[in-house]
This record gives sequence, structure tokens and C-alpha cells, in this order.
Amino acid sequence: MRGLGIEPRPMLELEPDHRRHGLGISDNPEMARFFYRCFNYSNSQLDVHPIVDLLNPQSSMQGLYDFVICSDVLEHVPPSAERAIASLASFLRPGGIAMVSVPVSGGETEEYYPDITDWSMLDGELHWTDASGASHIDDDPEIHGGDGLTIAFRTWGAEDFERAVLSNGFSSIERLVPCPELGVPEMPWSDQPVVIPPLMSGMWLARR
Repeated sequence: MRGLGIEPRPMLELEPDHRRHGLGISDNPEMARFFYRCFNYSNSQLDVHPIVDLLNPQSSMQGLYDFVICSDVLEHVPPSAERAIASLASFLRPGGIAMVSVPVSGGETEEYYPDITDWSMLDGELHWTDASGASHIDDDPEIHGGDGLTIAFRTWGAEDFERAVLSNGFSSIERLVPCPELGVPEMPWSDQPVVIPPLMSGMWLARR
């Protein structure tokens, strides 16, 4: 497994090593089953046990894990996303790694709801308030696979994302090259219309 000193090989061929502790942030259940088999691993959720809130992390989780998986989550975190990145770093032991994917564009980060402080869903519309107290309505919010908790708050710019990671607790970051045979597939962001540049789900390995 890349970054843990494990010989590169297809994910399904890895030998179990339960000395290594890992945490998933709302991992896909099929992926989670693989990690349960190979590592001392737990898969967290925001609203069911075990609960991990990246904006309000539990101090008892600091420095517990060798690796954290955070796949297509950070675009759904309300401001400040940088605080959520710092939480990921805090969960790791020194030298631990985070494998993170987010939808990215070739330009700058686009915050869909700048300075949002409060929001609610009503009849498919997002009603939100900004820091000045002004009210807004988005009648077509971008929601990925659910209602409310899966609102997309931003599309990251790739360079902005890397800077945010390095400014919030990580010492290095490397963008991973798609390698389907080793378990790092290409991930087109297919829910979006084709734009130029096209949105893609980028994957990175960041080390604390």
C-alpha cells in the first residue's frame, strides 16, 4: 500500500497486517470490507456510530492512526474546509499518511456559498445565510447521493487543494497517477456536464 512501506501489488493480494491502524471517513462499504480484512481499521460516519465530525474532532482521536482514507468528502464539508484538513492530519501518527480524493478543476477553487453560516433544505432548495446576515436560495443545489448532508459546497482547484493540505498539518503531498491494476483507478466526475477543463476526481497521498 503506497506510503506505508508495503510492496506495490493489487489491493486484493495484500497480506493482512493488523498492527497498522486505519480510519475511513465515510468509505464506500466495498472498500471498507477490504480494509477491515487487511488492517486494524474502522470506517466512520457523520451521523451514525462511529461518528467523526471533521469540523469538531474528538481530542481522543489525535495521533491514533497510521493512515486515513478520505474519498470525495472534503467538497461536502462546510467552511472551513481547511479546518477539516487539519483534523485529518491530527488523527495521524508522525509520518502517517492520508489518501484523499476530491473533485477538482484546472482553475481556482470555487466556493458555491461564500461565507455561509447557516443553511437548511426545503422542498429541494437550499436556503442559506451568509456572514453579513443576507439570505439566499439555491433552487438547484448540487447534491451527491443524498439530501442535506451531501451538499457540495465547492469544487477545488488542484493547486489550491495542495496548498491547503501543506498549510494544515501535512509535510508533503503527492498526486497519485491512476493505476487500476494496483487499486488506484481513474475517477472521472461523471455526474457533471462536460466543461473545459473537465472536472476530475484527483487523488493525493499526503504525509504528516
